Amino acid sequence: MNVTVMSSYAFIYFVLFLVVPFVIVIFTMTCIKFFKSDEIKTDDMRVKLAPEKTKAKYSSLISKLNNIAKDKYNVIYGVSLDNILDVKSDKNSHIHENLKNCHLDYVVVDEESSVKLVITDPEHNTQENSDFIDNSLAKVGVNVIHMSDDQRCDDLLIRASLVA
Repeated sequence: MNVTVMSSYAFIYFVLFLVVPFVIVIFTMTCIKFFKSDEIKTDDMRVKLAPEKTKAKYSSLISKLNNIAKDKYNVIYGVSLDNILDVKSDKNSHIHENLKNCHLDYVVVDEESSVKLVITDPEHNTQENSDFIDNSLAKVGVNVIHMSDDQRCDDLLIRASLVA
């Protein structure tokens, strides 16, 4: 037999037994990937509450805030700066994205929905976002208290900030 005939047969068998199955497997995997259901199956999942994940500091702070704000103020939990400020600027079009990235843990508002006090955890924001929160809320006359995990809630500081 000729070398060209043998190489032709080798090429045909190579394509037939290696390339074609490889292409079929890749096509099948792609179809499975694109047509797979996005539903999350929870049948075999065991779920339980983990009370050790909720810190005592936050529960005591929430109860103290609710006692201080009783009948005069409302407390809003976990909002961004974009929810309480309306900023109009022609120079910076990305300022609303920055506002959405500024996380406020507690916002104390009065009966007229005017913001009186903001309490944030410095670990939830970058240093630049914390400075931006301080500067932007200082322009509208809102006090900001930064409380980290190692600080305790001071009732007098919160009451003095609400009175001011």
